[in-house]
Amino acid sequence: MANHPASSDANRTLVRDGARRRRWVRRLRESAGMFAVIVAGFLLASALHESEIVQRINNLVFDQYQRWKPRVWTPDMQVRVADIDDTTLERIGQWPWPRQRIAELTDKLAQAGAAAIVFDALFSEQDRYAPRELLTHLPPLPERDALLRAMQEQRLLDADPLAAAFARAPVVAAAALTDLPVRDRPEVKASFVTLGDNPRPMLPHFENMVMPLPQLRAVVQGLGVINYIPDLDQVVRRVPTAFAVGPRGSEIIAPSLGVEALRVALRTTTPIIKSTNASGEQTFNDKKAIVAVGIGDAAFPTEADGNVRVHFAGAQPGRRIPAWKILSGEASPKDLENTIVLIGSSAAALADLRATPLQSAVPGVEVHAEFLEHVLSGSQLVRPDWAWGAEAMAVVLGGLLIALLVRSLPPVLAAGAAALLLGAGLAASWQAFAQADLLFDPIIPGATWLAVHAITTVGVFRRTARERREVRTAFSRYLSPVVVEQIAADPSKLRLGGEMRNVTILFSDVRDFTARSETMTGAGVVRFLNALHTPLTDIVMASGGTIDKYLGDGLMAFWNAPLDTPDHATAACRAALAMTAAVPAIDAKLRAEALAEGREHRPLRIGIGLNTGDAFVGNMGSEQRFDYSIVGDPVNVAARLEAATKEFLAPIIVSESTRRAARGFLFVDLGPADLKGKAARSRLFALHCAETDAAPDWETFCARHEAVMSASPSDRSQLQRLVAEAQGTPTGAHYAGLYARLLKGEKTAIAEAIQAGGS
Repeated sequence: MANHPASSDANRTLVRDGARRRRWVRRLRESAGMFAVIVAGFLLASALHESEIVQRINNLVFDQYQRWKPRVWTPDMQVRVADIDDTTLERIGQWPWPRQRIAELTDKLAQAGAAAIVFDALFSEQDRYAPRELLTHLPPLPERDALLRAMQEQRLLDADPLAAAFARAPVVAAAALTDLPVRDRPEVKASFVTLGDNPRPMLPHFENMVMPLPQLRAVVQGLGVINYIPDLDQVVRRVPTAFAVGPRGSEIIAPSLGVEALRVALRTTTPIIKSTNASGEQTFNDKKAIVAVGIGDAAFPTEADGNVRVHFAGAQPGRRIPAWKILSGEASPKDLENTIVLIGSSAAALADLRATPLQSAVPGVEVHAEFLEHVLSGSQLVRPDWAWGAEAMAVVLGGLLIALLVRSLPPVLAAGAAALLLGAGLAASWQAFAQADLLFDPIIPGATWLAVHAITTVGVFRRTARERREVRTAFSRYLSPVVVEQIAADPSKLRLGGEMRNVTILFSDVRDFTARSETMTGAGVVRFLNALHTPLTDIVMASGGTIDKYLGDGLMAFWNAPLDTPDHATAACRAALAMTAAVPAIDAKLRAEALAEGREHRPLRIGIGLNTGDAFVGNMGSEQRFDYSIVGDPVNVAARLEAATKEFLAPIIVSESTRRAARGFLFVDLGPADLKGKAARSRLFALHCAETDAAPDWETFCARHEAVMSASPSDRSQLQRLVAEAQGTPTGAHYAGLYARLLKGEKTAIAEAIQAGGS
């Protein structure tokens, strides 16, 4: 029953729609997988965002940024360190000094016009050089007795000289925070104004405060906390601006030493702490946080807990003034006037050392100086609250881009593109630091992009492996295993769609197949074809050839596609000789089967035609089904050459182009012949054998055969004599068909050849 045209169109539509749906399902699955990778990367980034390891790595990156571009220090910075260095200790005496000497240093700085005199030292204990009645718990000291005599002579026993000096100068004394019990209640000089949310829960918290002696804290203008809160690696990167001190719920806000120094120097009493919900201030994630601190005309942003990440300038000789020069009057007044002077020690024996991003060991007083310079210079090294949102967006967009690149580009190019993206992320982070004092994390986006690249690459490799398996499955039916493995290893060598290539084509055919098949059942014909094609196919594939198709009892193959085979004509000739050499073994097996079944056996003979030329090779057919095949005039010529083997009774006939291209073989000139579909006559050659297999009479035969081919057809007697001489050699006996054709004329010779052995 014939198919209705409408039914056929409907079937084609269903097949086309099914293929389209499969493509969309595959693309949807791939997109879903890509999206899942990005989501996984985002979740990974979120999980690692606050982790200790990421913070450590970020700190290392930001420290390197500071080493690449430290804050610029200039001599006009209004911050100096009165350094109690080793030379000062040699000149003045070991620490601790008598309070009278510290009072003298204070008076010298006040007379020079210092804006604030800041002590990075606690005065929480009585002076060991104080009057005897105040120091009955201390052993006698010669220095103390000498000081007592001097004070008696100057009538200073009734007053504390240090307290008197502090009262005459803009002094900021130091306090220390602790969670251990102390004798005094915390108190401060500054009265903070808070804007927005209550900052106390966000500030670093301590229970108690160790303060200077009552007579000292009563007269100083400022009282600041000297505590640091180093990071996990004990590097001081952030300096607190304030602390919450006291029992929870009733804390007071205590300023840091640097903030108090600024307050005193700027002659203000009310520093301002600005938090979220002050004048519309909000954080990106709506968390409560401290936003900024204001002191007089100076205002600077802070991190959520009120800390300031300091942009360090590093050790600067111009920042330090040895204390002995100030005491001796040798220090320049210009270096001290309207300057915040911090008094501290760099002496090795006092071991007041801290690690910073730029140096592994600096005096603690230098950190306070760096903080003050950072604020006064206008540096604002901050990580904005919206940084995590920007980094999350970079994670998603960069991850999508990398996933697309990995799926679209070759592995090396995809890896290069991913490396460029990672470099761009690091460069953007660096530029944000260098140009805008902003800190953006290059680690989380970079690590996520690497994870996306790794996961997507694994997916691509899995897809590639699947495609290679498909290639192996598809082409293992047509190509040799070696060729299949080469294509699977590099699928780019297989150009789907087709291309022009110079190839050698082989056609083979069984003689007398029609008469043979009449004596066999259908199953017997199939067994015969399988017994024939299996060994012949193995020979073709072993030589690197491609099986194009089976034409019943015939076979079509070609060389130099899809992979390059430089000596394809040679490989094809070698395969053709091997195929004819395999025929006797195949015939013996078929004879044994025929005898076992009690039927007549016909001897097996095949003819092979070979031609070399440019043909179009590629996948041909429809979207539903296609074949890897070859088309072009060289294919038709090869088929005609196979048919000519019946006429010339020669097992293998090749074209002149194949004879020129093949190397290492012996050929017999069959002369010109008319091939169907060709306007000009074609010169044909019989492939005789490999050069290494030449018979002893080959040279003799070649000379006699050349004489035959050169003889005039009109001189019948001479032609008969020459043919007899050539045919009389062992090699010439193989070409009886050719000589009969020459003697009897083409038409008669063809008819007899067909009658004798063609089909």
